[in-house]
Amino acid sequence: MVTKVLIAEDEDSDNLGIVSKLQKFTNAHIDTAQFCDKAEIMIKRGLQENLPYHLLISDLSFIKGHKKHKIIDGKQLINVVKQAQPEIKIIVFSQENKPAIIKSLFENYNINGYVCKGLYGLQELIKAIDTVIKNDISYTCPVAKEALHQNNILQINSYEVLILQLLAKGYKQEEISQHFIINSILPNSKRSIEDRLRKLRDEFNAKTNIELVVIANKLGLIS
Repeated sequence: MVTKVLIAEDEDSDNLGIVSKLQKFTNAHIDTAQFCDKAEIMIKRGLQENLPYHLLISDLSFIKGHKKHKIIDGKQLINVVKQAQPEIKIIVFSQENKPAIIKSLFENYNINGYVCKGLYGLQELIKAIDTVIKNDISYTCPVAKEALHQNNILQINSYEVLILQLLAKGYKQEEISQHFIINSILPNSKRSIEDRLRKLRDEFNAKTNIELVVIANKLGLIS
């Protein structure tokens, strides 16, 4: 049973729309957060007070604003929240409809539902909540489901994401190997990392590692 819901959304109009729709559907206590850092604090405070949130509904993109934020997007927020509270249900409600991003969120971030914003977005969000909470199965709205059914979706796993993220930060392959060794990430040999990068360059048709990072970033795979 859901008694506490947190909505992470930076647009006031979207927040109001979601809250209004949910209030007609559930008696759960509903909180909102316009920034990811605030959402993280609220999730952890709920755990400390033994009054945890049962459901997080989050957008993927957030306006940066003038203040510097530790967590800048929905992917990072989902990752942090899942580490703090693995059992929480998470539904993404976003404009994003790239199949690689949607698939990555289910496979690498363990989300429970994905709904694309749009004409019937709020209706689909209610369906997602009902399916995820009552039936304890994942839900994908028709728009996202159609995107996922496209052929030849370029996809990378969490290990490959980390390699590309470190490359994007300026790490050399030897430094990535050392980072993996220190953090007990396998495989961690320089040869293994080189082989994985070679495979990724072939799959993404990239001539260099820099081009590979650029392509993966444009696809939203490592942001």
